[in-house]
Amino acid sequence: MKRGQFELKIDSKLENLSVIAGFIATVMMQLSIEEGVYEIQTAVDEACTNIIKYAYSGREGVIAISCELQGNDFIITIIDSGRPFDPSLIPPPDLEIDLEERKIGGLGIHLMRKLMDKVSYNVDTQKGNMLIMRKRVLRRQKS
Repeated sequence: MKRGQFELKIDSKLENLSVIAGFIATVMMQLSIEEGVYEIQTAVDEACTNIIKYAYSGREGVIAISCELQGNDFIITIIDSGRPFDPSLIPPPDLEIDLEERKIGGLGIHLMRKLMDKVSYNVDTQKGNMLIMRKRVLRRQKS
C-alpha cells in the first residue's frame, strides 16, 4: 500500500455494502473531505452491488477497494476477479420513457457516471477487473 492510500478487502456479499460505505466515509473524513461523501458512497455502492450480483453471480469472491487523494482528485479503485464487464459499453438510459415502460434496474452505471467526474474500466491479467472512479473534491482547511 502506498503512503496516503487506504485499502479495504472484503467478501463480496450484499450485507457488506454498509461496511464499504463506512470505509468511504472514514477515509474521506481522515482526508478532511466534507463535501460529496454521499455521492461517492452511492457511486461505490452501485459499483459493488453490480460486482456482487453480476461479476460474482452469487459465488464467493473478494472486492478490493483503495482510495487516495491526488491533488484535488479523490480516486477510488475497485478490483474484483469476477466475470469481466465493461461499463463503457452500456449506453445511457432513455430517461424520457414513461416509468411504466422502463425496465427495472439499469441505472447503476448511469448514476456512477453522473455522480463521479470520471469512470474508467480495464482488465489487468494479474489483478483482475479494475474500475477507477475520480471525483474532484474540496478539502477542509486546517485551522
